[in-house]
Amino acid sequence: MCGIAGFFSWDSAAPVPSRALRRAGKRMVLRGPDADGFYEQNGVGFTHRRLTVIDLAGGWQPMVDRTSGVCLTYNGEIYNFKALRTELTALGHIFETQCDTEVLLHAYLQWGRACLDRFVGIFSFGIYDPREELLFLARDRMGAKPLYYALTDDGVAFASTVAALRSFDGVGRAVDSEALLHYFSSIRTTMGSRTLLRDVQTLEPGTALVARRSHRAVECVRYWEFPIVPESEKQAPPLAEAVETVRALVEDAVTGQLVSDVPLGGFLSGGIDSSVIASLAAKHGEYGAYNVGYGEHGCNEWPFVRLAAQFAEIQCREIQLSSDGFVDAWTFLMKEKGLPLSTPNEIPILHLARALRQDYTVALSGEGADEVFGGYVTPYFSAYDFDRARRMPPDAPGALERALLRLYGQDCLPGHVEHHFLLNSWMDPRTQQVLLQPDLAEHLPAVWDFYQGLFDRFEGCSTLDKHMHLHARINLEGLLNRVDSSTMSASVEARVPFTDHRLADYMYRLPDEYRMAWRDETARQQGRIMNVAEIDQRNLVESKLLLRRAFSAVVPPEIMNRRKVSFPVPFREWLGGSLRDFAADTLSSSELVAEVVQRPVLIELIDGADDPAYAMQLWPLVNLALWDEHCLRPDCSEVCGIETASSGMSYLN
Repeated sequence: MCGIAGFFSWDSAAPVPSRALRRAGKRMVLRGPDADGFYEQNGVGFTHRRLTVIDLAGGWQPMVDRTSGVCLTYNGEIYNFKALRTELTALGHIFETQCDTEVLLHAYLQWGRACLDRFVGIFSFGIYDPREELLFLARDRMGAKPLYYALTDDGVAFASTVAALRSFDGVGRAVDSEALLHYFSSIRTTMGSRTLLRDVQTLEPGTALVARRSHRAVECVRYWEFPIVPESEKQAPPLAEAVETVRALVEDAVTGQLVSDVPLGGFLSGGIDSSVIASLAAKHGEYGAYNVGYGEHGCNEWPFVRLAAQFAEIQCREIQLSSDGFVDAWTFLMKEKGLPLSTPNEIPILHLARALRQDYTVALSGEGADEVFGGYVTPYFSAYDFDRARRMPPDAPGALERALLRLYGQDCLPGHVEHHFLLNSWMDPRTQQVLLQPDLAEHLPAVWDFYQGLFDRFEGCSTLDKHMHLHARINLEGLLNRVDSSTMSASVEARVPFTDHRLADYMYRLPDEYRMAWRDETARQQGRIMNVAEIDQRNLVESKLLLRRAFSAVVPPEIMNRRKVSFPVPFREWLGGSLRDFAADTLSSSELVAEVVQRPVLIELIDGADDPAYAMQLWPLVNLALWDEHCLRPDCSEVCGIETASSGMSYLN
């Protein structure tokens, strides 16, 4: 994995912003500590920071094809590069290295932008093609590797991080109000292609961008998305056949992602997903795992981690964390990203990656399984609440109404968007109306319109399928950004086998009952007068049904049958305790927070920080204040410096 950045000028005779390029590269040293490279020609500048994983002696970037002059700067891994190399060799291409970078470059030379359809992997890259005077940017289907860009008066700038992108002139600090409201609701730093900064956009997953000098404009084209299949058109293969297909697809994904010329290990949480990966990876050779947790009750999964490690016959190192150093890691990650953190889990993932880096450069991680196979019972199976609320059963309407009131505070769910935000918000819309300055709160309908636009695209899908599609676009990208930024800040490459697009292509064409179903008829009857949170708490629904059935032999039953547990961090207790004064001081001194929040309500939140609900609302606000202090102010220009080998660039025949 690497860090990339570049600038494409509308004028081929314009000087390349060399200082900005080098400044952007320095901001990504930890993403690529092994080497740096530069390309500057025809009003185009690329920089590359390399973390060597494949072909340690070759693969230097930016990589240029001598014949055409096409130049590539690339971050990621193309897992099927050997098969593509064989195909390209048969077509007459000659290779000088053993790396996937050269394969990607030749794939573009052979197939043009259609090369994206052939890649199995995680990637973001920039290509300058002098034959057509264009810039071609692309991001992998699921969004495992980030890519941000900005349109300036002079051209297009892009980078792996917002911190690096802001090295270029013309990228300002103005906050996008609607994206900020979305952050308060979802803890996601993007809303579609928008980010928290008005001048910065993210290239969405499964999307390519083309900028042509002749047009002086950019065009974004989506080349892949999760299959949207109406409920009436879904077909159900025999269950045994579906189980075998899933088993084969997952095994192929894990095996394909073991390719590496440096040591490879993984993260082991004690849940189903990482346990499956560990068991499969361990069959192919030496594989070690790491886990972190906190001493507070319920904030670690070590008994299950030990059980999973023993079952897979691997060693797993456990790291116990505390609140000490939490704030330092928090601000460090924010500076690396140039954006606020999403969830508090980013901090233990950073510590996990730093520990793993002592022995390994590459780590397998379990992100994506919940979004692909159906793992979140409360968000997904809340479809049961929504559908029932629209057709109250005549035999027990009072009991059902009371159940909905207990969870939602209301007994009717008039629309998908309102239902989603009532259940999934860190800071629900009613709180935002009271907390935020009136001129900012006026933008809330725009956020709802964005979500309504997404739900409209899923017309004809079942309610459960609609919620899964929404999470695949909102939640999954956030999780993948989280694991990428946290691991790359420790110079670790994270690979995520469950985001293999072939798995999503298969699973999203199956009916709901292949993802999530009642455990038995008794469970169904018990759940009739419960809301989804109560159904989940009593473990009445089996989630990730096909994944569980496919790998029951390689995961201990104690893990296979347990409820899903999120990566627990006791930040709510800390914000009401040891970090309370820090949070209060940080919020009180922030000019940006003062512009956003009504002060009397903010004081009430701080005073009530020992209430877990208040602590949830404080988390995004403290992030906003720290972001203002460490990233947005004009004097925030510090760059970490690590001496690395300088490779220049690679020219290929």
